[in-house]
Amino acid sequence: MHQTHRRRSSKTILLPRAGGDSAMYARRMTIHVPESVPDTTPRWGYALLTCTFLVFVVLLYWLVGSKYAPVTHIDWLDWMRDDDYYCLLVPITAIAFVYFILLNWMGMKFYRHN
Repeated sequence: MHQTHRRRSSKTILLPRAGGDSAMYARRMTIHVPESVPDTTPRWGYALLTCTFLVFVVLLYWLVGSKYAPVTHIDWLDWMRDDDYYCLLVPITAIAFVYFILLNWMGMKFYRHN
């Protein structure tokens, strides 16, 4: 019998069936989490939002606010005030980082769906 190539979705994990020489495959069973295990997804979401907000506020102060602030005699605040290199390196690197993440994601999509 002639078998045709069938396209399968990327979400199926195929395992060979036991007890046969045929090329048929079965989908792996889904693992169910018991109800007694608490769902920590909202906690991680709020933690991610909080960290993102804190990074945004610190970078905004570093780029704009610290240049207009007076000398505070606190070492790390004065270092941020006098810095001309790292205050611009971090945002430029973040732009390139996001760009390469998107290219990597797109490459994986092309690889998996072709």
